[in-house]
Amino acid sequence: MNFSTAKIAYRNLKLHKSKTLIIGILVTISVAILIIGTSVLNTVEKGIESNYVNKYTGNVFVAPSLNSSPSLIMPAMDSDGADEVITNYSEIEEAVLKVNGVADTTGQINAASLIQIGENGTGIGILRGVDSKDYQKMFPQGVNMIEGEFLKEGEEGIILSQFSFDMLQESTEFELKIGDTVLLTMMNNTSGTKVREVEIKGIHNYEDDSMDVSMICFVDLENIRALNGMVLNTEKDLNLNDSEKSSLGTFSDDDLFGESANSLFMSDDSLFASSEDSLFISSDTNQVEKESDDIYNILGDTALRDELNTINTDAYSYMLIKIDEGANPKTVIADLNQMFDKNGWDLVAYDWTVGAGMSAQLADMISLIFYIILAIIAIVVIIVIMNTLVVSISERTSEIGTMRALGAKRSYIRNMISLETIFITIIFGIIGIIIGVGFLLITSQIGIQATGTFTKIILGGEIFIPQISGIGIIISIIAISVISVFASLYPVQVALRISPREAMSK
Repeated sequence: MNFSTAKIAYRNLKLHKSKTLIIGILVTISVAILIIGTSVLNTVEKGIESNYVNKYTGNVFVAPSLNSSPSLIMPAMDSDGADEVITNYSEIEEAVLKVNGVADTTGQINAASLIQIGENGTGIGILRGVDSKDYQKMFPQGVNMIEGEFLKEGEEGIILSQFSFDMLQESTEFELKIGDTVLLTMMNNTSGTKVREVEIKGIHNYEDDSMDVSMICFVDLENIRALNGMVLNTEKDLNLNDSEKSSLGTFSDDDLFGESANSLFMSDDSLFASSEDSLFISSDTNQVEKESDDIYNILGDTALRDELNTINTDAYSYMLIKIDEGANPKTVIADLNQMFDKNGWDLVAYDWTVGAGMSAQLADMISLIFYIILAIIAIVVIIVIMNTLVVSISERTSEIGTMRALGAKRSYIRNMISLETIFITIIFGIIGIIIGVGFLLITSQIGIQATGTFTKIILGGEIFIPQISGIGIIISIIAISVISVFASLYPVQVALRISPREAMSK
């Protein structure tokens, strides 16, 4: 390939202006679309990441390895590992904070609960138990109070979401207000159904909340641990034998309601009998105390039961982690998982996207669809360029045949056609870059107003300002170059099949 070949290629493009313009316009539009599309997607991805990382999830989170479907937004809906918790949180947190790249941590407990007030008022909420001080430090944008105040450290109560508050208000005739109490009811596999009464301390609402985050209600750790059955020990943990299980107070119906002579309510020495030895008639103080002790002894020794029902104040569902600016999340995750394996902890570190919820996942799906659309556009461009080049070459049969008759080698013809394609790609590609970048600059000055909740999440806020992506420009140039090369393959083969005899016959 030499300078003379380039001159002839350039001359050919000028001689066939209509075909050159058709191909050039396609290249320009394709490059502009690729630059605008990749820049918008890059901005959207960064916006979603910033929104979730700074409000809900952190950069990385840790969950028990048996939790098959960890979610930082919605509570687990299946039972496969859903009740697994981090039971030795303080010890693990101390080790995690020593890992290179970890900046801060906070714990989180998830649950879904029925919320009731009065006889008729009923609603639902996604409960999130957090350490109020640590949580607000790590997520200063994660709480947007509308009324009341966020939970103080160690304070019991609930911060209702606006969605859950409105649901309750619509179902009752009473006017709800801060200071009212509500009943939280939920079931867990450890201690069964639990009901807790808590006071409404405030109402909050995320500015760009979607359905999955609109029901998030913040609850103090004591109550959510009780509702979740996060007790200090379980029968599984203790591996109780039959004797120990019996000490929990196991007894038969006959012990209370049997007809034997020793039955509590049927014997002559019955608690409520009219005999002179009756508990409430006898003047013998020792006898009264003895029979009172007999009542409690029926229930068995409750010491072990009390231990089992003690709330584990060091238990959390997840550990949320913020990493240092510039740190690589993949490296941090790898280091954390290696540390967990070394210490024998059944924990797994995940990227924030794994637990981000349906809105973030839907945004990823939209990005994937957009890339598929771009791929389809690329295929269409290849086909159109290919057909245009084939038509152009068929119109130049006489020219190419004459060149072959004058001694032009096949490699010369191949280089000439390839150079024509390269010239079109470079010239009109630059025009496409200018148009794409210009559009992005104008848009970034004006901004795009986001309407609707989901749009705000997708665009990362109320006003979307697309950022020019340098990587997007490089990708666009590479992509259009590849398209041009593929588009020219068949036309080159068509040109090489033209013989001098065919040219002379025309």
